[in-house]
Amino acid sequence: MTQGYGPGHGQQGQWGQAGQNPPPAPQPQQQPQWGAPEQAPPAPPQWGQASPTGAPTGAPGAYPGAGYPGAAGAPGAAGPAGSAGPASTVAKLIQWMFYATLAVIAVRLIGNVIVFAVQFAGGASGSAGLEGAGGLLGLLLLLVNGLVTLALLVLAVMVIVKASGRGRTGAIIIIATVILSVIAYWILRVILIAVLATSTDISTVGLMSLVYLVAEIIRVLIVFAVLIVGALMSRRWAKQNA
Repeated sequence: MTQGYGPGHGQQGQWGQAGQNPPPAPQPQQQPQWGAPEQAPPAPPQWGQASPTGAPTGAPGAYPGAGYPGAAGAPGAAGPAGSAGPASTVAKLIQWMFYATLAVIAVRLIGNVIVFAVQFAGGASGSAGLEGAGGLLGLLLLLVNGLVTLALLVLAVMVIVKASGRGRTGAIIIIATVILSVIAYWILRVILIAVLATSTDISTVGLMSLVYLVAEIIRVLIVFAVLIVGALMSRRWAKQNA
């Protein structure tokens, strides 16, 4: 007899189990690990923002427009237009002032030597022609000296206006030296003329002429030295601020 248990000889499956193996339960979707962000599709770029592909390589967080050449903050971007203009202009003016200083020194030195040599030769030989040639040569060199000195003064004034610090100080020294040089020249000249006009002693006249010559040489050497100091001071300042 089956005792009312039905087929299977009265043996029922365990609790929750059917006669046959149940189908496997669906596996739950694997959740991301703790702290790992979920992969989300990239959001489309908003209006006014650069595409991620447009950002320069190796520049995380670059703002829009930072990658094209010439942008502010971009590598190799030049500064404001004309920022180096005034500095280069002052440097050129100081360079020309330095050359003008050398020209003034050369004209005065060479001119004085040539005029003195011609006049000395004319006086020693008693040739009126040499003495006249020396006078004409002296006038010509005086004209050239005046033109070169005028150019130097103009350049020095421009440097004073545009430069600063030691550059301006050097130009002021040059202008003051030229003015004082002319004043000292006329003082010595007036003294010599006054002595020659009032003295009748030949020995006194000769001695005074020798004193005047020595004083003139000393004056010229001092003027040359101070002019070079002023020009070099301005030039050094220009190189330091280039």
